[in-house]
Amino acid sequence: MSSHSGRYIGNDWDDDWDDPDPEDATDTAGDGADGADTPAAAEDEWSLQTVGRAATPTGSIEVQTTLNGLPTAIRIERTEMDGSAARLAKTILLLCRQAGVRAGARQRAELLAGGHTLEAVSYTGLPGEREVAAIDRAVDDFFDEDETGTWLRRV
Repeated sequence: MSSHSGRYIGNDWDDDWDDPDPEDATDTAGDGADGADTPAAAEDEWSLQTVGRAATPTGSIEVQTTLNGLPTAIRIERTEMDGSAARLAKTILLLCRQAGVRAGARQRAELLAGGHTLEAVSYTGLPGEREVAAIDRAVDDFFDEDETGTWLRRV
């Protein structure tokens, strides 16, 4: 685990991106003229399970991802839009990778705690604590590099 555990979003992070409860969905697809119930458009849609979360040290960019690091939700504060688009894209991709690796390591630990053998779990290819430490170092280096780079300009 990274020594900066408070710097990034943890497992128990309470967010504003709660998935809507299917029971709360209202039928907006039918016009009600024929009296027949028409399935709501939301019932035809499906979504990927969000299992990973990561954020910048300031919290100005937050991502939610699948186990593989595929983003399911991204929140960006307006101030982040003033910078370089390439830098913003790199930040989002790095955070998605971090969230995915952490989620994979969490699932690996759950499988081991659930009684699965190390040999069986190793076949899944899920990342371990080393991979989590490596991505945390990469993220720390990326943001530490940015802190000094923002005020130094070539003349």
